[in-house]
Amino acid sequence: MKIMMNSGTVLPFFQMRRRLCDNLTEKGYEITVSGYTEVSKELLKQYKADYVYIPLSRVGINPVQDLKVFRTYYKKMKREKYEIVHSYTAKPNIYGSIAAKYAGIRRIYPTVNGLGYAFTDVDTGKLKAKFVRFMVSLLYKWGFSCATKVFFQNKDDARELIRRKIIDKRKCVLISGSGIELEAYPYSECFVTPMVFLTATRLLVTKGVREFCEAARIVKRKYPGAVFRLAGALDDNPDSISQRELNYYVKEGIIQYLGEVSDMPSVLKNCSVFVLPSFYREGIPHVILEAMSVGRAVITTDSPGCRETVRRTDDTGKGKNGFLIPVKDSQILAEKMIWMIEHTDRVKEMGKESRRYAEERFDVEMVNKVMLETMEI
Repeated sequence: MKIMMNSGTVLPFFQMRRRLCDNLTEKGYEITVSGYTEVSKELLKQYKADYVYIPLSRVGINPVQDLKVFRTYYKKMKREKYEIVHSYTAKPNIYGSIAAKYAGIRRIYPTVNGLGYAFTDVDTGKLKAKFVRFMVSLLYKWGFSCATKVFFQNKDDARELIRRKIIDKRKCVLISGSGIELEAYPYSECFVTPMVFLTATRLLVTKGVREFCEAARIVKRKYPGAVFRLAGALDDNPDSISQRELNYYVKEGIIQYLGEVSDMPSVLKNCSVFVLPSFYREGIPHVILEAMSVGRAVITTDSPGCRETVRRTDDTGKGKNGFLIPVKDSQILAEKMIWMIEHTDRVKEMGKESRRYAEERFDVEMVNKVMLETMEI
């Protein structure tokens, strides 16, 4: 039995879907993974997987390039005759699903792990943004018409595409993000002296990096001893924070920049509160699940995907394990940070609640169980 799993960047794919690959191997499936990044032979050997390079460009719509992507998928699928095709991210979901249908594969399961920049409320009044959203909507409709079922990581994305008549709601299956390996991110007691706020993400404007830095500036006026750490790599995306802007915040002493980190459990263990003020159309941000598993209070936005990670107690955005805040509002973000500095006992309790919530809803084994049952594996 063979399954093809289509993604973009391969290392994050294996990091977040390691247990799913293990489950498939245990059930006798031969796995082929596709993507557009380099991958080591050691990694493929570890996961008992083959690899096929797909000439994807991460952003933009280029008919010539995208046709090459479709043909690469189609040739591989036609030759190997996979029983199942399972995809993640926009272009693999679209072109992988269409190619699978034309190749005669009957079990096709895309996963919507966020609707991405095309559906993010940035420059929505501009003609180019409207055109991109229109084209992406058409392509999604075509791709999902080929699918058996489509996994969604949050309710908002499913509702959006149903409302736009891009997908039939009977095809939608809701899952709790990619899930989190609880044992890989063990609980650790939260320290609050000094209070350390951490953001870890791609350094994009839409990920709320600028709001985090501006909120840190506000907080430091009242509590100069508070620590603000930023982890993540600069990106070639046009939406990326510039090196110059990053250097400005570092030189001013507002943030400590950690760069791209390889040991996230340790980085999370050494923070008090995790912050992600994103307004990007997330699935459910895996990094928030990692922080919850470690036992950290969360401040994030009341936006699709992010809002799933805070257990609300009222309509003000306050939750048992943290706060939901409006998007693009560094002032309110600063107010919630100050609240946490002034209520350290509550921060510790919120961290414990984060771990409980991760165990109850986001355990990767529960997520994989739903997916495997849906795919009839």
